[in-house]
Amino acid sequence: GTAGGFKAKGASVGDIFLASDVAFHDRRIPIPVFDLYGVGLRQALSTPNLLKTLNLKVGKLSTGDSLDTSPQDEASILSNHATIKDMEGAAVAYVADLLKVPAIFVKAITDIVDGDKPTAEEFLQNLAAVTAALDQTVTEVVNFINGKCLSDL
Repeated sequence: GTAGGFKAKGASVGDIFLASDVAFHDRRIPIPVFDLYGVGLRQALSTPNLLKTLNLKVGKLSTGDSLDTSPQDEASILSNHATIKDMEGAAVAYVADLLKVPAIFVKAITDIVDGDKPTAEEFLQNLAAVTAALDQTVTEVVNFINGKCLSDL
């Protein structure tokens, strides 16, 4: 899918990332132990051969329910050490974990969260070109994993 990226972490519009870890940044539960449940940190399937073969970037993904970023969200994103930000990845990771299904997250950067352009404007400006590149990369990912064992990825 698509995501915002942080230039401070090396992301640029059009980059395609594999997420290494996924967490929520807007599920705030200020009670010890429950706070960790709210963040819901999960690791994506490690795919070093896929990463190397397709020459993709890797980064941590932080998920929230809004396109914009509140100051509280920003603090949580920083504590998640996120390079990429989306609106669905951590929920998908949660369900995959419940079902014990390995998950790979392929994310294309449409906008720079810590940039100087309004997020919605930059997202819409880049959406068509970035999703075309994402389409090509996801096809390459599927072709790479087809017929392989998880340990080969």
